[in-house]
Amino acid sequence: MGQWAASASETTAGSLIILSEVKQSEILLQGLKILEFRGRVSIFLRETIKSASGLDPLDPLEVRRNLSSGWGAIMTQHLFEVHKHLDRDPSDVVSDTAWKYSTLVAWGEASAARELSLKTKTSVHTIHYRLKLARDKGILNSPGPGSRLGGQ
Repeated sequence: MGQWAASASETTAGSLIILSEVKQSEILLQGLKILEFRGRVSIFLRETIKSASGLDPLDPLEVRRNLSSGWGAIMTQHLFEVHKHLDRDPSDVVSDTAWKYSTLVAWGEASAARELSLKTKTSVHTIHYRLKLARDKGILNSPGPGSRLGGQ
């Protein structure tokens, strides 16, 4: 069993709850729903995680295709929070950047390099260079011709 993460973000339709599970270096989307709830968010999210066993992962690309760009941005922010929580070794910036980039792309973030650059306060050029180094080292696969979403 992996580590679980849950987040709640306010929207005009209610709270968007995202539930994910980390297995090795993969972040699996386990649930996404809109709810209205009363009480403290942290307690509600803990209870959500406790009752989450036995879920089948959702396809984040398919889910994202059916969401507004605002809700897609909430998915990206959820991933950034999971990245921060996992606190992987940032000393190898090439591997760390490649891993974060690959999780963003796997969840359908079309501008993963730009989002990483904004989050890390690093230029997009630097992110692209780190990704090139990761591909040269075999850490990150090339997406191939015409590939945009869902690959590495």
